[in-house]
Amino acid sequence: MTDQAEKKHSAFWGVMVIAGTVIGGGMFALPVDLAGAWFFWGAFILIIAWFSMLHSGLLLLEANLNYPVGSSFNTITKDLIGNTWNIISGITVAFVLYILTYAYISANGAIISETISMNLGYHANPRIVGICTAIFVASVLWISSLAASRITSLFLGLKIISFVIVFGSFFFQVDYSILRDATSTTAGTSYFPYIFMALPVCLASFGFHGNIPSLIICYGKRKDKLIKSVVFGSLLALVIYLFWLYCTMGNIPREALRR
Repeated sequence: MTDQAEKKHSAFWGVMVIAGTVIGGGMFALPVDLAGAWFFWGAFILIIAWFSMLHSGLLLLEANLNYPVGSSFNTITKDLIGNTWNIISGITVAFVLYILTYAYISANGAIISETISMNLGYHANPRIVGICTAIFVASVLWISSLAASRITSLFLGLKIISFVIVFGSFFFQVDYSILRDATSTTAGTSYFPYIFMALPVCLASFGFHGNIPSLIICYGKRKDKLIKSVVFGSLLALVIYLFWLYCTMGNIPREALRR
């Protein structure tokens, strides 16, 4: 990649790509998954998970920078741990990415189809809508990485604005007795055991590592922009997660979420 191409990508686009990767529909399940640990322990777990995943991502970034631009996980693992572990790593990465791709395509198809049906009175086949969505996204990626980052920024911005409009009023209605779980009727309430149940969910909520090779293609060896993208992108996700927990756990009692 030429220096001129690298300059087209500011760190902002990388931040949006990382945040857009991390923040998804799964965040709506966080209050339920963290209901046992409740707000303060839940926030603590999220911060620890963010810290751990951030540093593992930075370590992966550091390793990737020692290889030519465009090197994939396959190149890195094959060189560092051999062909056998490379095959295992490739299968696991492909499995995770396949599941995520399938989930997003099917969910987008169902949501867009339902939206069309509600507003236009026309029933669109969710499978066809999902395929069309996948083709659109693939076309954007095919055009250029810059186009992909800008489209991601657009949709992420719209998602955050919509999220704040819909749930922002909850922020000013938080009942601190509910947030502190002072209304709990369970004697000897314990939160600590639920930490270990919630930790895997929280770790998975900061999964951006698959984007690191793509970021290096965008920025080349510009380490400053790469680090800013990873740090601020994941930090933006953490802030939104904490905002979501605060709004929900400050309005809905713990017992109601645990049912």
